[in-house]
Order: sequence, then structure tokens, then C-alpha cells
Amino acid sequence: MIMSYLTVEVEIDHGRLVVAEPGKLPEKGKGLLTVLEPAAPTASGKLTPLEALEALQRHLKLDEKKAAAWMAAVRDARR
Repeated sequence: MIMSYLTVEVEIDHGRLVVAEPGKLPEKGKGLLTVLEPAAPTASGKLTPLEALEALQRHLKLDEKKAAAWMAAVRDARR
């Protein structure tokens, strides 16, 4: 069996999916949905590097001690 994959952008509005490009979807099919948590927008709509790092730490459930250990491991790996 040959499978192909298609990724399309969707928005969720009160539990209903709204596809950004519905023409890309087949008439019938099955799929999986990955829900991405919306990031807190800044005034420009983009995260600063520090905000991105903090969001990554929250996503990975890293406290300050675990984050410091991870940064030390990366620093040591670069040597």
C-alpha cells in the first residue's frame, strides 16, 4: 500500500476546522490533526529570541535548573 501525506493550514473556530486552502484537500479521506498552541504575540506579532526561548522551555517543561543543564551540555558539545 502506498501512502501519501498532505499538510494543510487550518484554524479552529469553536471546535470546527477551517482550512486555509480547501482546494488542496481530496473529496474523501482520513487524516490526523496536530494542534499547535498559539504563541503570545508581541506588538510586531513575532516573538523576540528571549520569548521564543521561554516558550520552548515551557513546551519542554524545563525549569531553570534543567534549562541551565541543557545549555551547559550544548556549550560542552560545541567545544
